[in-house]
Amino acid sequence: MIIIMYPRKPPDRSTAVLIMLGALVWPLGCAPTVPPPPKTVVRIAILPPCDVTGAPLDVPSASAEPYGGAVEGLGEVLESAARDEIVRHGFQVLAPGVVEAATGGRVPTSPEIAAEIIASAKLDATALFMRVRRWEFSYPTMRTNEIIASLDVMLVDPRTSQIVWQVRRPPAPVQLHGEFIGGQADVVAAQEVMRELFASLGPRGR
Repeated sequence: MIIIMYPRKPPDRSTAVLIMLGALVWPLGCAPTVPPPPKTVVRIAILPPCDVTGAPLDVPSASAEPYGGAVEGLGEVLESAARDEIVRHGFQVLAPGVVEAATGGRVPTSPEIAAEIIASAKLDATALFMRVRRWEFSYPTMRTNEIIASLDVMLVDPRTSQIVWQVRRPPAPVQLHGEFIGGQADVVAAQEVMRELFASLGPRGR
């Protein structure tokens, strides 16, 4: 929080503008950068994402809001977008069928559980854990040009259960650059969000 103390005499217009610009630019200039994961991370196993309660995204919830986070198919949409983006950065990603068969399709509710799932399945890969805190249309309409999204994405070492890389996206609009309906909006938003979240991965040789 920035507290601006004014003198008794109000500042002139130019001074007030400079103060306002400083208040806007300061948080951006001080925003922390996310370092890339350690070089030991080469192969990644993407696990099904959960919502903020730990429930699977692809199981409809009685408390789900219209166009909210518990939309059928959203989990697969996010997994697919994450897979494409991680591969684009040069990492190896285990095939979805291999992960599902080895883990029994278990959905982790925490980074520690994600590590336990991969370790017990004896998969030679780093676990990718995703938690969706918010995913909904900005307005209760059939069409939208943006989605409000908030996610936690973490890479977890299955041997130590330690988080080796993580990104947290606070609730903010995802601009879709056009109007889309339901699942179409989810697909476009997922691609945009994963491009943003995995930007700090950096290139990695296979």
